[in-house]
Amino acid sequence: MQDALGSPVMPDMLTVLREATGPSHERLDASFGALDLMTRDGLGRFLAAHAAGLEPMFPAFRGFLESELGLECPDYPAMLRADLDALGVDAVPSIETPAGLDAAGGEAGIAYVVSGSRLGLVVIRQRGYWGESKGFRSAYMSDGRGHDAWKALVPVLRTRAYAPDQAEALRTAALAAFETFARAFAASAGLAARVDG
Repeated sequence: MQDALGSPVMPDMLTVLREATGPSHERLDASFGALDLMTRDGLGRFLAAHAAGLEPMFPAFRGFLESELGLECPDYPAMLRADLDALGVDAVPSIETPAGLDAAGGEAGIAYVVSGSRLGLVVIRQRGYWGESKGFRSAYMSDGRGHDAWKALVPVLRTRAYAPDQAEALRTAALAAFETFARAFAASAGLAARVDG
C-alpha cells in the first residue's frame, strides 16, 4: 500500500491483527465450536478452558483497559471461578505460556483477542447453554461489558500510529494469546462436571 506520493503506508493495526491471526482464530473457533454447550460437561469444559487461558493474560488485559482505554475491567477470573464452582468443576488445567505473550508493548494485541472473544459470547448467549432451565446462569457469559472494551479498542487500533517494532509486538502478542487459548482448550480435555443434581 502506498500514499499519493508513492511512499509505503502501514495498514491500520486492526487490519494487521485480523490478517495475522485469521488462521489461528478459525482453528480456535472450530475447537470451541465442537463443544456441546447444552450439556453440563460441554459447558464446564468451555468455561474451564477460558479460565486457564485467561489466567496468564488477565493482568495485561486489565492494565490496558484501565490505563489505555479508561475502562473498569470486569473480574472475569472471579466470574469463572464462581461459575465452575457452581458446575462442580474442581480443577482448572494449567498450561505452559507460549513465548511472545509477554512481548513488551503488546498489551493491545492481547486486548484484541480477549475483548474479541467477549463478542463471540453474545452469539452463545442468544443460542442458550446448559443450566438456564435449572436456575444456573453463568456470570462470565452473561457479562456484556466486553462490547464496551471492543468499541473503545477499535479506534485505537485503527488510528494510532505504531512504529514497526510496536506493530510487531502487538502481532506477536495477539498470536500468542490465540495460542494460549488453544493450549487451554487442549488441556481441558477430560474435565467433567460433577453430576450432583
